[in-house]
Amino acid sequence: GKTFEELKNMSLEEFVSLLPSRLRRKFRRGLTEQEKIFLKNIRTKKKQVYRTHCRDMVVLPEFVGKKIGIYNGKEFVVVYITPEMIGRRLG
Repeated sequence: GKTFEELKNMSLEEFVSLLPSRLRRKFRRGLTEQEKIFLKNIRTKKKQVYRTHCRDMVVLPEFVGKKIGIYNGKEFVVVYITPEMIGRRLG
């Protein structure tokens, strides 16, 4: 029920409260070290494609408009993140 602009302006805690229970539990338990590094890279570095092995990372509003290379076991598949993907997992 929220617009993309409203989601983008929310804090991470407010956004997590809108997610389904399984995804809320993931954030309550904390992100893994790889996920924290990936999130830090998204926030600080300017790249064409951000590469990651974290297929179970939840798509956050700050990922929208970025290209993410997701490792499928053999190669990195480049995915363009759109607003409809918010709240889903990368894999």
